[in-house]
Amino acid sequence: MAFTLPKSHRIRRRSQFLAVRDQGARLPSGCVVINWRPLPPGQPWMVGIITTKSVGSAVVRNRARRWIREAFRRQQHQFLTPAHVVLIARPSIARSSYLWVEKDLRRALGRAGLIPTTPA
Repeated sequence: MAFTLPKSHRIRRRSQFLAVRDQGARLPSGCVVINWRPLPPGQPWMVGIITTKSVGSAVVRNRARRWIREAFRRQQHQFLTPAHVVLIARPSIARSSYLWVEKDLRRALGRAGLIPTTPA
């Protein structure tokens, strides 16, 4: 089982980001907000990451993107249904650690029904 996050599974076009926002659901969780749009079976999942200037400087935004991408990469094989997922970093991510980012993302994906929830 490969644990890479292939570029073919990344949302890159504005129209795709807008489709997820307009046709999907939204759920905030700690330092991330997750937007997702379920897809019919057989289609590949895709992920996009947004970090706005309100998160911090370019260094902070890039670190936030790397942390979110890595946390998502670790969860990608647990997906129950295909979906387009957009992950948005909140300004509180600048004061967080990677472990909190991973915990918040796992909790959000579980609450959204995209991955199995783990008992507390």
